[in-house]
Amino acid sequence: MTNAQRENYGYGGMAVASLVLLLWLIPSYSPEYPGYGVPATLVPNLAAGFILLLALLGLARNMLKARRLRRSGEAAGAGAAPAAGGVAWGHLLRFMLPCALLMPAMSRLGFIPSGVAFMLLIQWFCGQRKPVVMALTALVPVLTVWALMRFGLGVPMP
Repeated sequence: MTNAQRENYGYGGMAVASLVLLLWLIPSYSPEYPGYGVPATLVPNLAAGFILLLALLGLARNMLKARRLRRSGEAAGAGAAPAAGGVAWGHLLRFMLPCALLMPAMSRLGFIPSGVAFMLLIQWFCGQRKPVVMALTALVPVLTVWALMRFGLGVPMP
């Protein structure tokens, strides 16, 4: 499998997943609109729509590149491989796994412990090893968001 095929499968999978989010999961599992403020589906719909847009842009870029290569007569795998520009699947998985585990952990453990654990994991996977920096970067944003939601907006966090 070539690098372009791997990227096309990845972008296609992201597009299908975002369509599933937009057409089924978000409408099915979101609370009813109470009639005031913004609906609960606004932010998830924007995020899933943005993911869909980026996946479609990635597919379009790869299609245009393949079309240009066909017109010039080069083989798809000809030439030296670029040093950058591909999807680093290992890095993406190391970031997406804690993100996928965050919501179930938040419902079971609460916002503060799961948020701190999430921030620590992300920092560890990104290469941070200084304990003071890790502790501050994990605690300060989580406690700030909790305080803003609890005292600023009056929304109790789990």
